[in-house]
Amino acid sequence: MSEMLDVAAKASIDLESRAAEVDLAGRFPKENYELLRDLGYLRGPVPAELGGLNATLLEAVAAQRVLGAACASTALSVNMHLFQVGAAAEGWRASGANEPALRRVADEGIVLGSTGAEAIVAGEWDTPTIATPDGDGYRISGRKYFCSQADVMDVVRVNAKDAESGEILVMAVPTSAAGISIDPTWDTMGMRATASHDIILDDVVVPATAVSARLPAAGPAWDPQFARAIRWFLSLVSGVYMGIADRARIQAYTALGKGNNTTFRSLALTEELVGRMESAHLRASALLESGSRRVADEADMVAGMIAAITTKEESTTASAEVVDLAVTLVGGRSYFRKSVLERLVRDMHAARFHPPSAPVSHQMIGIHRLRATN
Repeated sequence: MSEMLDVAAKASIDLESRAAEVDLAGRFPKENYELLRDLGYLRGPVPAELGGLNATLLEAVAAQRVLGAACASTALSVNMHLFQVGAAAEGWRASGANEPALRRVADEGIVLGSTGAEAIVAGEWDTPTIATPDGDGYRISGRKYFCSQADVMDVVRVNAKDAESGEILVMAVPTSAAGISIDPTWDTMGMRATASHDIILDDVVVPATAVSARLPAAGPAWDPQFARAIRWFLSLVSGVYMGIADRARIQAYTALGKGNNTTFRSLALTEELVGRMESAHLRASALLESGSRRVADEADMVAGMIAAITTKEESTTASAEVVDLAVTLVGGRSYFRKSVLERLVRDMHAARFHPPSAPVSHQMIGIHRLRATN
């Protein structure tokens, strides 16, 4: 067992004990983050030479699967930190870049946030968040949606359009900067404890060194540096939803063992449903594991991103099928708020919203394939 996976297993007991309460209250579980920081989980993918646990992408996916089964909201929140750390660690191994940020994660336990969703025109990669050059830096203004772990992040990754060049700038902005505020908008069906609030940037001043990447406005998806981050993001996200499916499967067997269902059906029909659930679970797990391995082994960043997109679409679809079949097996009692399955169903629905989501994800897969054959 990898060190990061071992930490996830240790933390999962505490996280599971609070999962229902934080979901019901819709509050961000700061105590979970404190525990994960103390155990070293937040520095999981940081290279050992820089003070981390040296977790590979595959090890981080497995760890996120364990956390997803315990408390999906916490797992999804910390996902937004971990994917940046993992991508930065790969960059460090490739060129020595990102060392100061990685050392801060390891030594100070800082939390990295990320937000890119906002109101945009359909079919464009553009962003209404503007970075206006000002002396040796920039002034940023905009509004971002769905910023998970907003309540605890120390630095937030922001995409903004350079007002002069038109490039998309990837910028690291300290959340203590003047002009940054949180609008507590997160009131949702599922993943209720992720604190994925809106972030408002009102003339926020940052130095030029805040820019970590410059991407072409015409299509940053095909930029290798952007693709590296998406590889980590979607691979770890897939692990979270596989964890939800793992937990749903366990809940179904627990309920059946207690004779707890509200559906009048024969034993033969129950056996058939169990068989379908087991098949879906095996398929989801196999898709996640083989797909993640392909992502990790692919040297070409863009090809690896496409593999991650494919893995996310297929594995989360199969994971959702596991959850649905678990509900069918348990019957009407899974409809009660006190049922763990009720929460898992709501959390599972969030899988469809992580960008790039269908049909854009399938379009990107098609574009890449056609490019490769021409």
